[in-house]
Formats: sequence, C-alpha cells, structure tokens
Amino acid sequence: MNIEYKIFEAEDIDCYKDELVALMQNVLADNITQHYPEDLAEQYVGKMPGYISDGSAIIVGAVSDGKLVGFSWAYELKIFDERRIHIDMIGVNSDFRRNGIARRLVEMQIEESKRRNITIVEAMTTKANENSYNWFHSMGFADERVKVKLELGK
Repeated sequence: MNIEYKIFEAEDIDCYKDELVALMQNVLADNITQHYPEDLAEQYVGKMPGYISDGSAIIVGAVSDGKLVGFSWAYELKIFDERRIHIDMIGVNSDFRRNGIARRLVEMQIEESKRRNITIVEAMTTKANENSYNWFHSMGFADERVKVKLELGK
C-alpha cells in the first residue's frame, strides 16, 4: 500500500474537499450525540483554508492513488501563557484502517508542533471509547483532566 503523507496547504483543501467532507461526516456521526447541523462538515472544511493560511491549524492528510484516505485536524490554542496543539479530529477511510495511518498523521502533527516550539499536544476522548482512549495512551498521551457531568431529569 503506497500512501503519501503531507501537511496540507490551503489549496490542498479544495483538491480533496469531497473526501474531507465525507471523512469528517463519519467522524462527527461517530462522536457527537447531540443534534448538529447537517452541513457542519461542509462548514468546517470551508473554514480550513483560512485556518491554514493564518497558521492556526495543522491539517495533515494521507493520500493513496490520488484519493484522500485519512486526515487529522489540529489547531493551536493558548491557555494563559501556555501554547498547545489540540488534535480535534482524526478520520481514516474504513477500507484503510488498521494500517498505522492515524498514528502517522498524529506523529506529523507532533513533529510540526515541535517545529513551532510548542511542547504540549492534547486530544480529547472518553474512557467509554476504549479503542480511542487506549490508542492515545499507546502514543504516549496521558490523562490530564477528568470531565464529570450530572444529568438532571427533564
């Protein structure tokens, strides 16, 4: 399997727009339980070129035979004086999973974070999503906070 990995430039978004939207729709469907706009993936993809141009996002892609088969979107945030990269989404085409694509995409974001002199990379998952939770830990991520909630009856 020949896969090319690249950090996206703004013009790459237009090149792979349809695949990006489809992959993102899958990520949203798998991870958001609340109602969200049907065109949310299109909205996000439409904003990506601006985020890349202003340097606030790191979007990396995996391309096989000219087709986008995986992506990861991360963005820079600042908590007080601490700069971080937050990995927001990782999506891999179901036909290409379990081939190390997500791992390589995240490794590229980590490399880019170091290049930017950012020393913390974070992501959010839940313990209930055991695959994701364990996968991030296999990459060296550690628990930082615990989110708790109280559901009140309707």
